[in-house]
Amino acid sequence: MQSNGEHRKIPDLKKLLADRSIILVSNRGPVEFEQDAAGNLETRRGGGGLVTAMTAISKEAKATWISAAMNDIERSLAHDDASVCLPDDSSSCLIKLVDIPEDIYNRYYNIISNPLLWFIHHYIWNLAYDPSISTGIHDAWHNGYVAANKLFAQAAVKESRKHRNPIIMLQDYHLFVAARYIRELSQEPFLFHFTHIPWPEPDYMRILPESMRTELLEGMLSNDMVGFQSRHYADNFLLCCETLLQCHVDWKAKTVTLHGHVVHVQTYPISIDHESLVEVGASDKVLEYEAKFMHDNEGLSLIVRTDRSDPSKNIVRGFRAFEVLLNKHPELKEKVKFLALLYPTRENIKAYNDYLDSIIATVNEINDRYKTDTWSPIHLRLEDNYLESIAALKCYDVLLVNPIYDGMNLVAKEGPVLNNKNGVLILSENAGATSELGNTSLVVSPFDIEGTAAAIYDALTMADYEKRARASTLREIVQRNNSVKWLYYQIKDIVRLEKKKVLDGI
Repeated sequence: MQSNGEHRKIPDLKKLLADRSIILVSNRGPVEFEQDAAGNLETRRGGGGLVTAMTAISKEAKATWISAAMNDIERSLAHDDASVCLPDDSSSCLIKLVDIPEDIYNRYYNIISNPLLWFIHHYIWNLAYDPSISTGIHDAWHNGYVAANKLFAQAAVKESRKHRNPIIMLQDYHLFVAARYIRELSQEPFLFHFTHIPWPEPDYMRILPESMRTELLEGMLSNDMVGFQSRHYADNFLLCCETLLQCHVDWKAKTVTLHGHVVHVQTYPISIDHESLVEVGASDKVLEYEAKFMHDNEGLSLIVRTDRSDPSKNIVRGFRAFEVLLNKHPELKEKVKFLALLYPTRENIKAYNDYLDSIIATVNEINDRYKTDTWSPIHLRLEDNYLESIAALKCYDVLLVNPIYDGMNLVAKEGPVLNNKNGVLILSENAGATSELGNTSLVVSPFDIEGTAAAIYDALTMADYEKRARASTLREIVQRNNSVKWLYYQIKDIVRLEKKKVLDGI
């Protein structure tokens, strides 16, 4: 729930939007719908900064959230064209669901969005072998990804016609081409797309066949404004437009012009709802997990990571760095433990299952080599347990966040807010969070196992006064922003741009 303190930071939002409304479109919605034993509809609110921000915004403005139906209950709501309120008494956000046929959704999500686009945007294809853009991939693009984007577009336009001057806010890599199909149906809404993940350089984008990447980029350029987590990723997008489409890029104004349409390219680093996070960290269940961690690991320094078992998170190299540390510093044996709380993800996609197998094999190998009768160096938990992960973040001496590439990585922001031990953050230079947190973290190359091992040692042996100073600064940086401000700044820029267009007679 949004705190009163954060809510006061957006007092002019109602005035800013006047009688306008927001339509947010994403693959997954803010809640899950189920039925209880008596057949009554139950909702479970999702987590994450986007839900928090949208909840707060919808207290001040009309808002609708469109997402895909994920189960039979949700599909029935989609067919009934039902609008369900976000489960927050003070929110006016309505939820609309889109029923995407299973064969289309499978192609759209499991073949194109993940892994093809995800692996391109995180630079994790092994290009000597994969991907091979087969007939099946081309079919999945046209009859899965594009088809699903058209269904989202139709739902967004249908909803937009109920409102005056709507703002449609498309979210992430699942919906790169949706704006094109919205434009074919209606010229009225203001279209904004925010990409939460990295945007690759042109040479890596060339993994996609020319027809696909052209359709993708032209889809993005059907928006009025596009947003990215960092200036680096925004510049990569501009470079792709200039290099792959040969369209006009104004690098000073950060705009792209295609067929006379001008698209503004902006940067909005996402943050967290730190006050709500601290409240969760003080809950009884988290305190119970925290006490168990402290009891079970008494006298040990704790290296912690909490991640999805996604290849982009670079988990195996993190374990190998820990192995190097134990080799180089045998005095640390039985004095340090690596807590890895991971939750399996996208288990119906082979590449993700293969990586999970690699994680398990690496942990078993290191534990078999170094364990003693009373100590095992790595504790691996494979379970989606958010509260246990929160407890672990309160306990770390070292937090390892070493993704190959990441749009932001909110664990790097959650950890410093929750931690009670002045723990040290080790952060990949390729995480979006590094632009904000790099000066007070130990920054490493995600590919440098030796360098990461050295950083872990430096963190474990750092003087207490330096740990305190770093931890204090990290908390201050994270608390300076929040997820509500992140969304508010986007809306503010959208309204400002539209006013400028009116004044300029565009």
